[in-house]
Amino acid sequence: MVALATLGTFATAVIAWQLSLLITNTFIEGSSINSSWNSVLIAGFAGIFKALVIWLQEFVSSRAAVQVKIELRGKLFKSIGQLGLNWLNKNSIAEINLLATTGLDALEPYFAKYLPQLIYTALVTPALVILVWSQDQLSAITLVATLPLIPIFMILIGWATSSIQQQQLDSLTKLTQHFLEVLRGLPTLRIFNRAKSQVQIIGEVSDQYRIKTMKVLRVTFLSGFALELLASLSVALIAVSIGLRLVDGRISLLVGLFVLLLAPEVYLPIRQVGANFHAAAEGATASQKVLDIIDEANRSQPQTVMPQSTSTQMEFKSSNFNVITGVSGSGKSTIFRSLLGFDGSAPTFKFNDVAWMPQKTFLFNGTVCENIIGSDVVDENALSLALTYAALDDLKLEDQVGEDSARISGGQAQRISLARAFYRALTLKTQYLLFDEPVSSLDDSRGQQVVQSLKEFAKSGATVVAISHQRYLIDAADYVFEVSSA
Repeated sequence: MVALATLGTFATAVIAWQLSLLITNTFIEGSSINSSWNSVLIAGFAGIFKALVIWLQEFVSSRAAVQVKIELRGKLFKSIGQLGLNWLNKNSIAEINLLATTGLDALEPYFAKYLPQLIYTALVTPALVILVWSQDQLSAITLVATLPLIPIFMILIGWATSSIQQQQLDSLTKLTQHFLEVLRGLPTLRIFNRAKSQVQIIGEVSDQYRIKTMKVLRVTFLSGFALELLASLSVALIAVSIGLRLVDGRISLLVGLFVLLLAPEVYLPIRQVGANFHAAAEGATASQKVLDIIDEANRSQPQTVMPQSTSTQMEFKSSNFNVITGVSGSGKSTIFRSLLGFDGSAPTFKFNDVAWMPQKTFLFNGTVCENIIGSDVVDENALSLALTYAALDDLKLEDQVGEDSARISGGQAQRISLARAFYRALTLKTQYLLFDEPVSSLDDSRGQQVVQSLKEFAKSGATVVAISHQRYLIDAADYVFEVSSA
């Protein structure tokens, strides 16, 4: 992108020189248009070349920004997974959601425009000043004297903008968080007839965000005006100097026109840095928080210590029903985290070769069927078997689960999670099935049915591993591994 921008600046210098030659030859030397046709052609080709370069810049910058956002978003999600549920519960879900979506999307102006423009300015501006110096030293001195004024004003405006952008992001986070909490508590609010009052509160928070946004826009337009005014006054100063020296013959029209046409291009990169800074400020503010999360995950890389087992090596037996048991806090779930690679280590299983049910059931707001299959394509036979294996006989597929499983019981939620794991195992023909406390919320009758289902999977050739405290499940296991707290 910087190389393309440099080529565009070279084309601009060619256009300025050829136009100066054309005007000088035509109006001063009295040459005909035909004799100056070469200047017209070269200037025209340079203009077309510059237009092509600008298009390529936009194309390359968009591609680069998309790649950066994908990489950064992937690192963010990986870091959140490494930090774990405890960290997630201590932080605002709304803020993390905002950072992963709107916040990272706002990074595009930063990587596509601001950062390349900053490097381009550092390289090209001195080259243009040297080019002007080779033609007119007085104009170059004026440029060197006035150019620092623009970065100084940019720094002053940047200090104010940074604080305002942070306030805007905080206001949007507050709005998102409040709206999410209202959605979560809407059934309770409706029961106590307090839902309508939230409309006014959300309106007030929205007004705060609107005020912060308008403040950012005012500062942006004001700073743009200040930078444009400085650049215009500086170019005008050079123009007056050239005009006075043209009158007494101390500078030729060719040199004067060339310098005058090139002077705005010297200020243009720095002005664009200022303009792009405001467009990128929101993304830069959000990215700082994203990078903080990534750094926190890197600093707190989990040091997983595999718990001690009664056997010298915990090797689960293939085509058997294996059960891990032990006192609470002894690290049973840590074994699953390590096997699945959730602790940052390399996973033991391939993704498509394992079906897993976590201890903490997560269901989204949708139908029972949507929570089980997770896609638009339904394998009816596998779905029917999964419902039978999970003893899910008291819910219909079209029943709504509700937000945070509000419309079903804990046992029903656990059996939906079981059915999801069974459905995945049946459709993907997975070799491994991992269950963390699969019957903890079930009555004995349904629990026994689930245990029989696990044994059937093991007999069919799958390796089934379950973590449990339930005695009837432990007694049904082919192999038992007891984890000590030591």
